Amino acid sequence: MKVRLLHTADVPPSHVRSAFSGLAPPLLPGESILFRGSLASSYDRSRAQYDAASVLELVPAPEPGWLNLLLVGVDLFVPALTYVFGLTHLAGGRGVLSLARLRPPEENALSEEVLSHRLRVEVAHELGHAAGLVHCVVNDCPMHRSLWPESVDLKNPDFCASCLALLPRAK
Repeated sequence: MKVRLLHTADVPPSHVRSAFSGLAPPLLPGESILFRGSLASSYDRSRAQYDAASVLELVPAPEPGWLNLLLVGVDLFVPALTYVFGLTHLAGGRGVLSLARLRPPEENALSEEVLSHRLRVEVAHELGHAAGLVHCVVNDCPMHRSLWPESVDLKNPDFCASCLALLPRAK
């Protein structure tokens, strides 16, 4: 499955490269494209966040054999949660992922390394959902549920054996 990484202008090129660098088979880097659409209609003034479901609808459906992931710098939410890292149509081939909550609060060289790791893990997570995988019980699998940024640090960007075995049968 080839990955098309769409990204908004507020996502630094280094983060786009990090997202592609962590792809594990059967996911293959395809292309990265600057997203030209506007997220303005997805902004919720009362929450000062962007509605993840609304943003997800802006992501184009991929061609067969491809997965589309939109990488954004804005903070995402769904109505039932304070924030989400991302949102994906299960087995729908497309998703959205935000850098906003993945950034460590400190600003130093280590924080870039932490952000890069979190980004690779969550890219695998959202692409796994896009390919049809559900949450996994294996703690270090990228498909394991993460409710806070520090829990992402405990995961590996490579799929566990069980999830990997399901990917070829997924969309």
